[in-house]
Amino acid sequence: MTLVKRPKAVFWDIDGTLITTEGLHFEVIRDWCAGHGYLLTEEANIELLGKTMPEKWAILQPRLPAGLTEDAFRADCARAYMAGLRADMMRPGPVAAVKRLHTLGVLQAAVSNGEAPVIEANLRVLGLWELMAFTVCGNDVACGKPAPDPYLEAARRAGFAPHECMAVEDSTVGVTSAAKGGLITLAWPEAAAGAPVELPGATLTLLDDADFPWAAFEA
Repeated sequence: MTLVKRPKAVFWDIDGTLITTEGLHFEVIRDWCAGHGYLLTEEANIELLGKTMPEKWAILQPRLPAGLTEDAFRADCARAYMAGLRADMMRPGPVAAVKRLHTLGVLQAAVSNGEAPVIEANLRVLGLWELMAFTVCGNDVACGKPAPDPYLEAARRAGFAPHECMAVEDSTVGVTSAAKGGLITLAWPEAAAGAPVELPGATLTLLDDADFPWAAFEA
């Protein structure tokens, strides 16, 4: 499938799409839990994937000792995560696409279930912070992905109808969110991660970095 209409804005997921940090997220939360008497296994971590930090806390709290707070959990994890970020975690193809779209004058924004400081840290380490018109974080909406709220909020801020905007995602959670919102949904999974070739609901799935639909933007 090809895109025949130029999207007026492109909204980027971050974790897994622009930067490969799922492993870092796991290590940070695993270590925080271990410091408070709970062993978070890789199997148990699957339940946390794609969730907002408040959603992760709601899952973890019953397994942790009494007296711990969500604020401390979120602040401690954010600090540890930002300390572990490295530029070499980037996905070169998507990062290059952001830069090229910027030269074409396309409005771009980051839409993530993450915390605002973490979103900024990711974009800064990738050299993309100044290229984003705005960001939408998990705290900006009532429901995070896979609900459509984050992408509907992004379209509202951009001033365009959802169907005039493109979302770029790497996961089922993200693709579901964008598709439910009525956006052009570009699935760009990382092949090395073993992601499925087709993600349900995607308008277009990229099998290779070279397959990005540039013709839709340069027409």
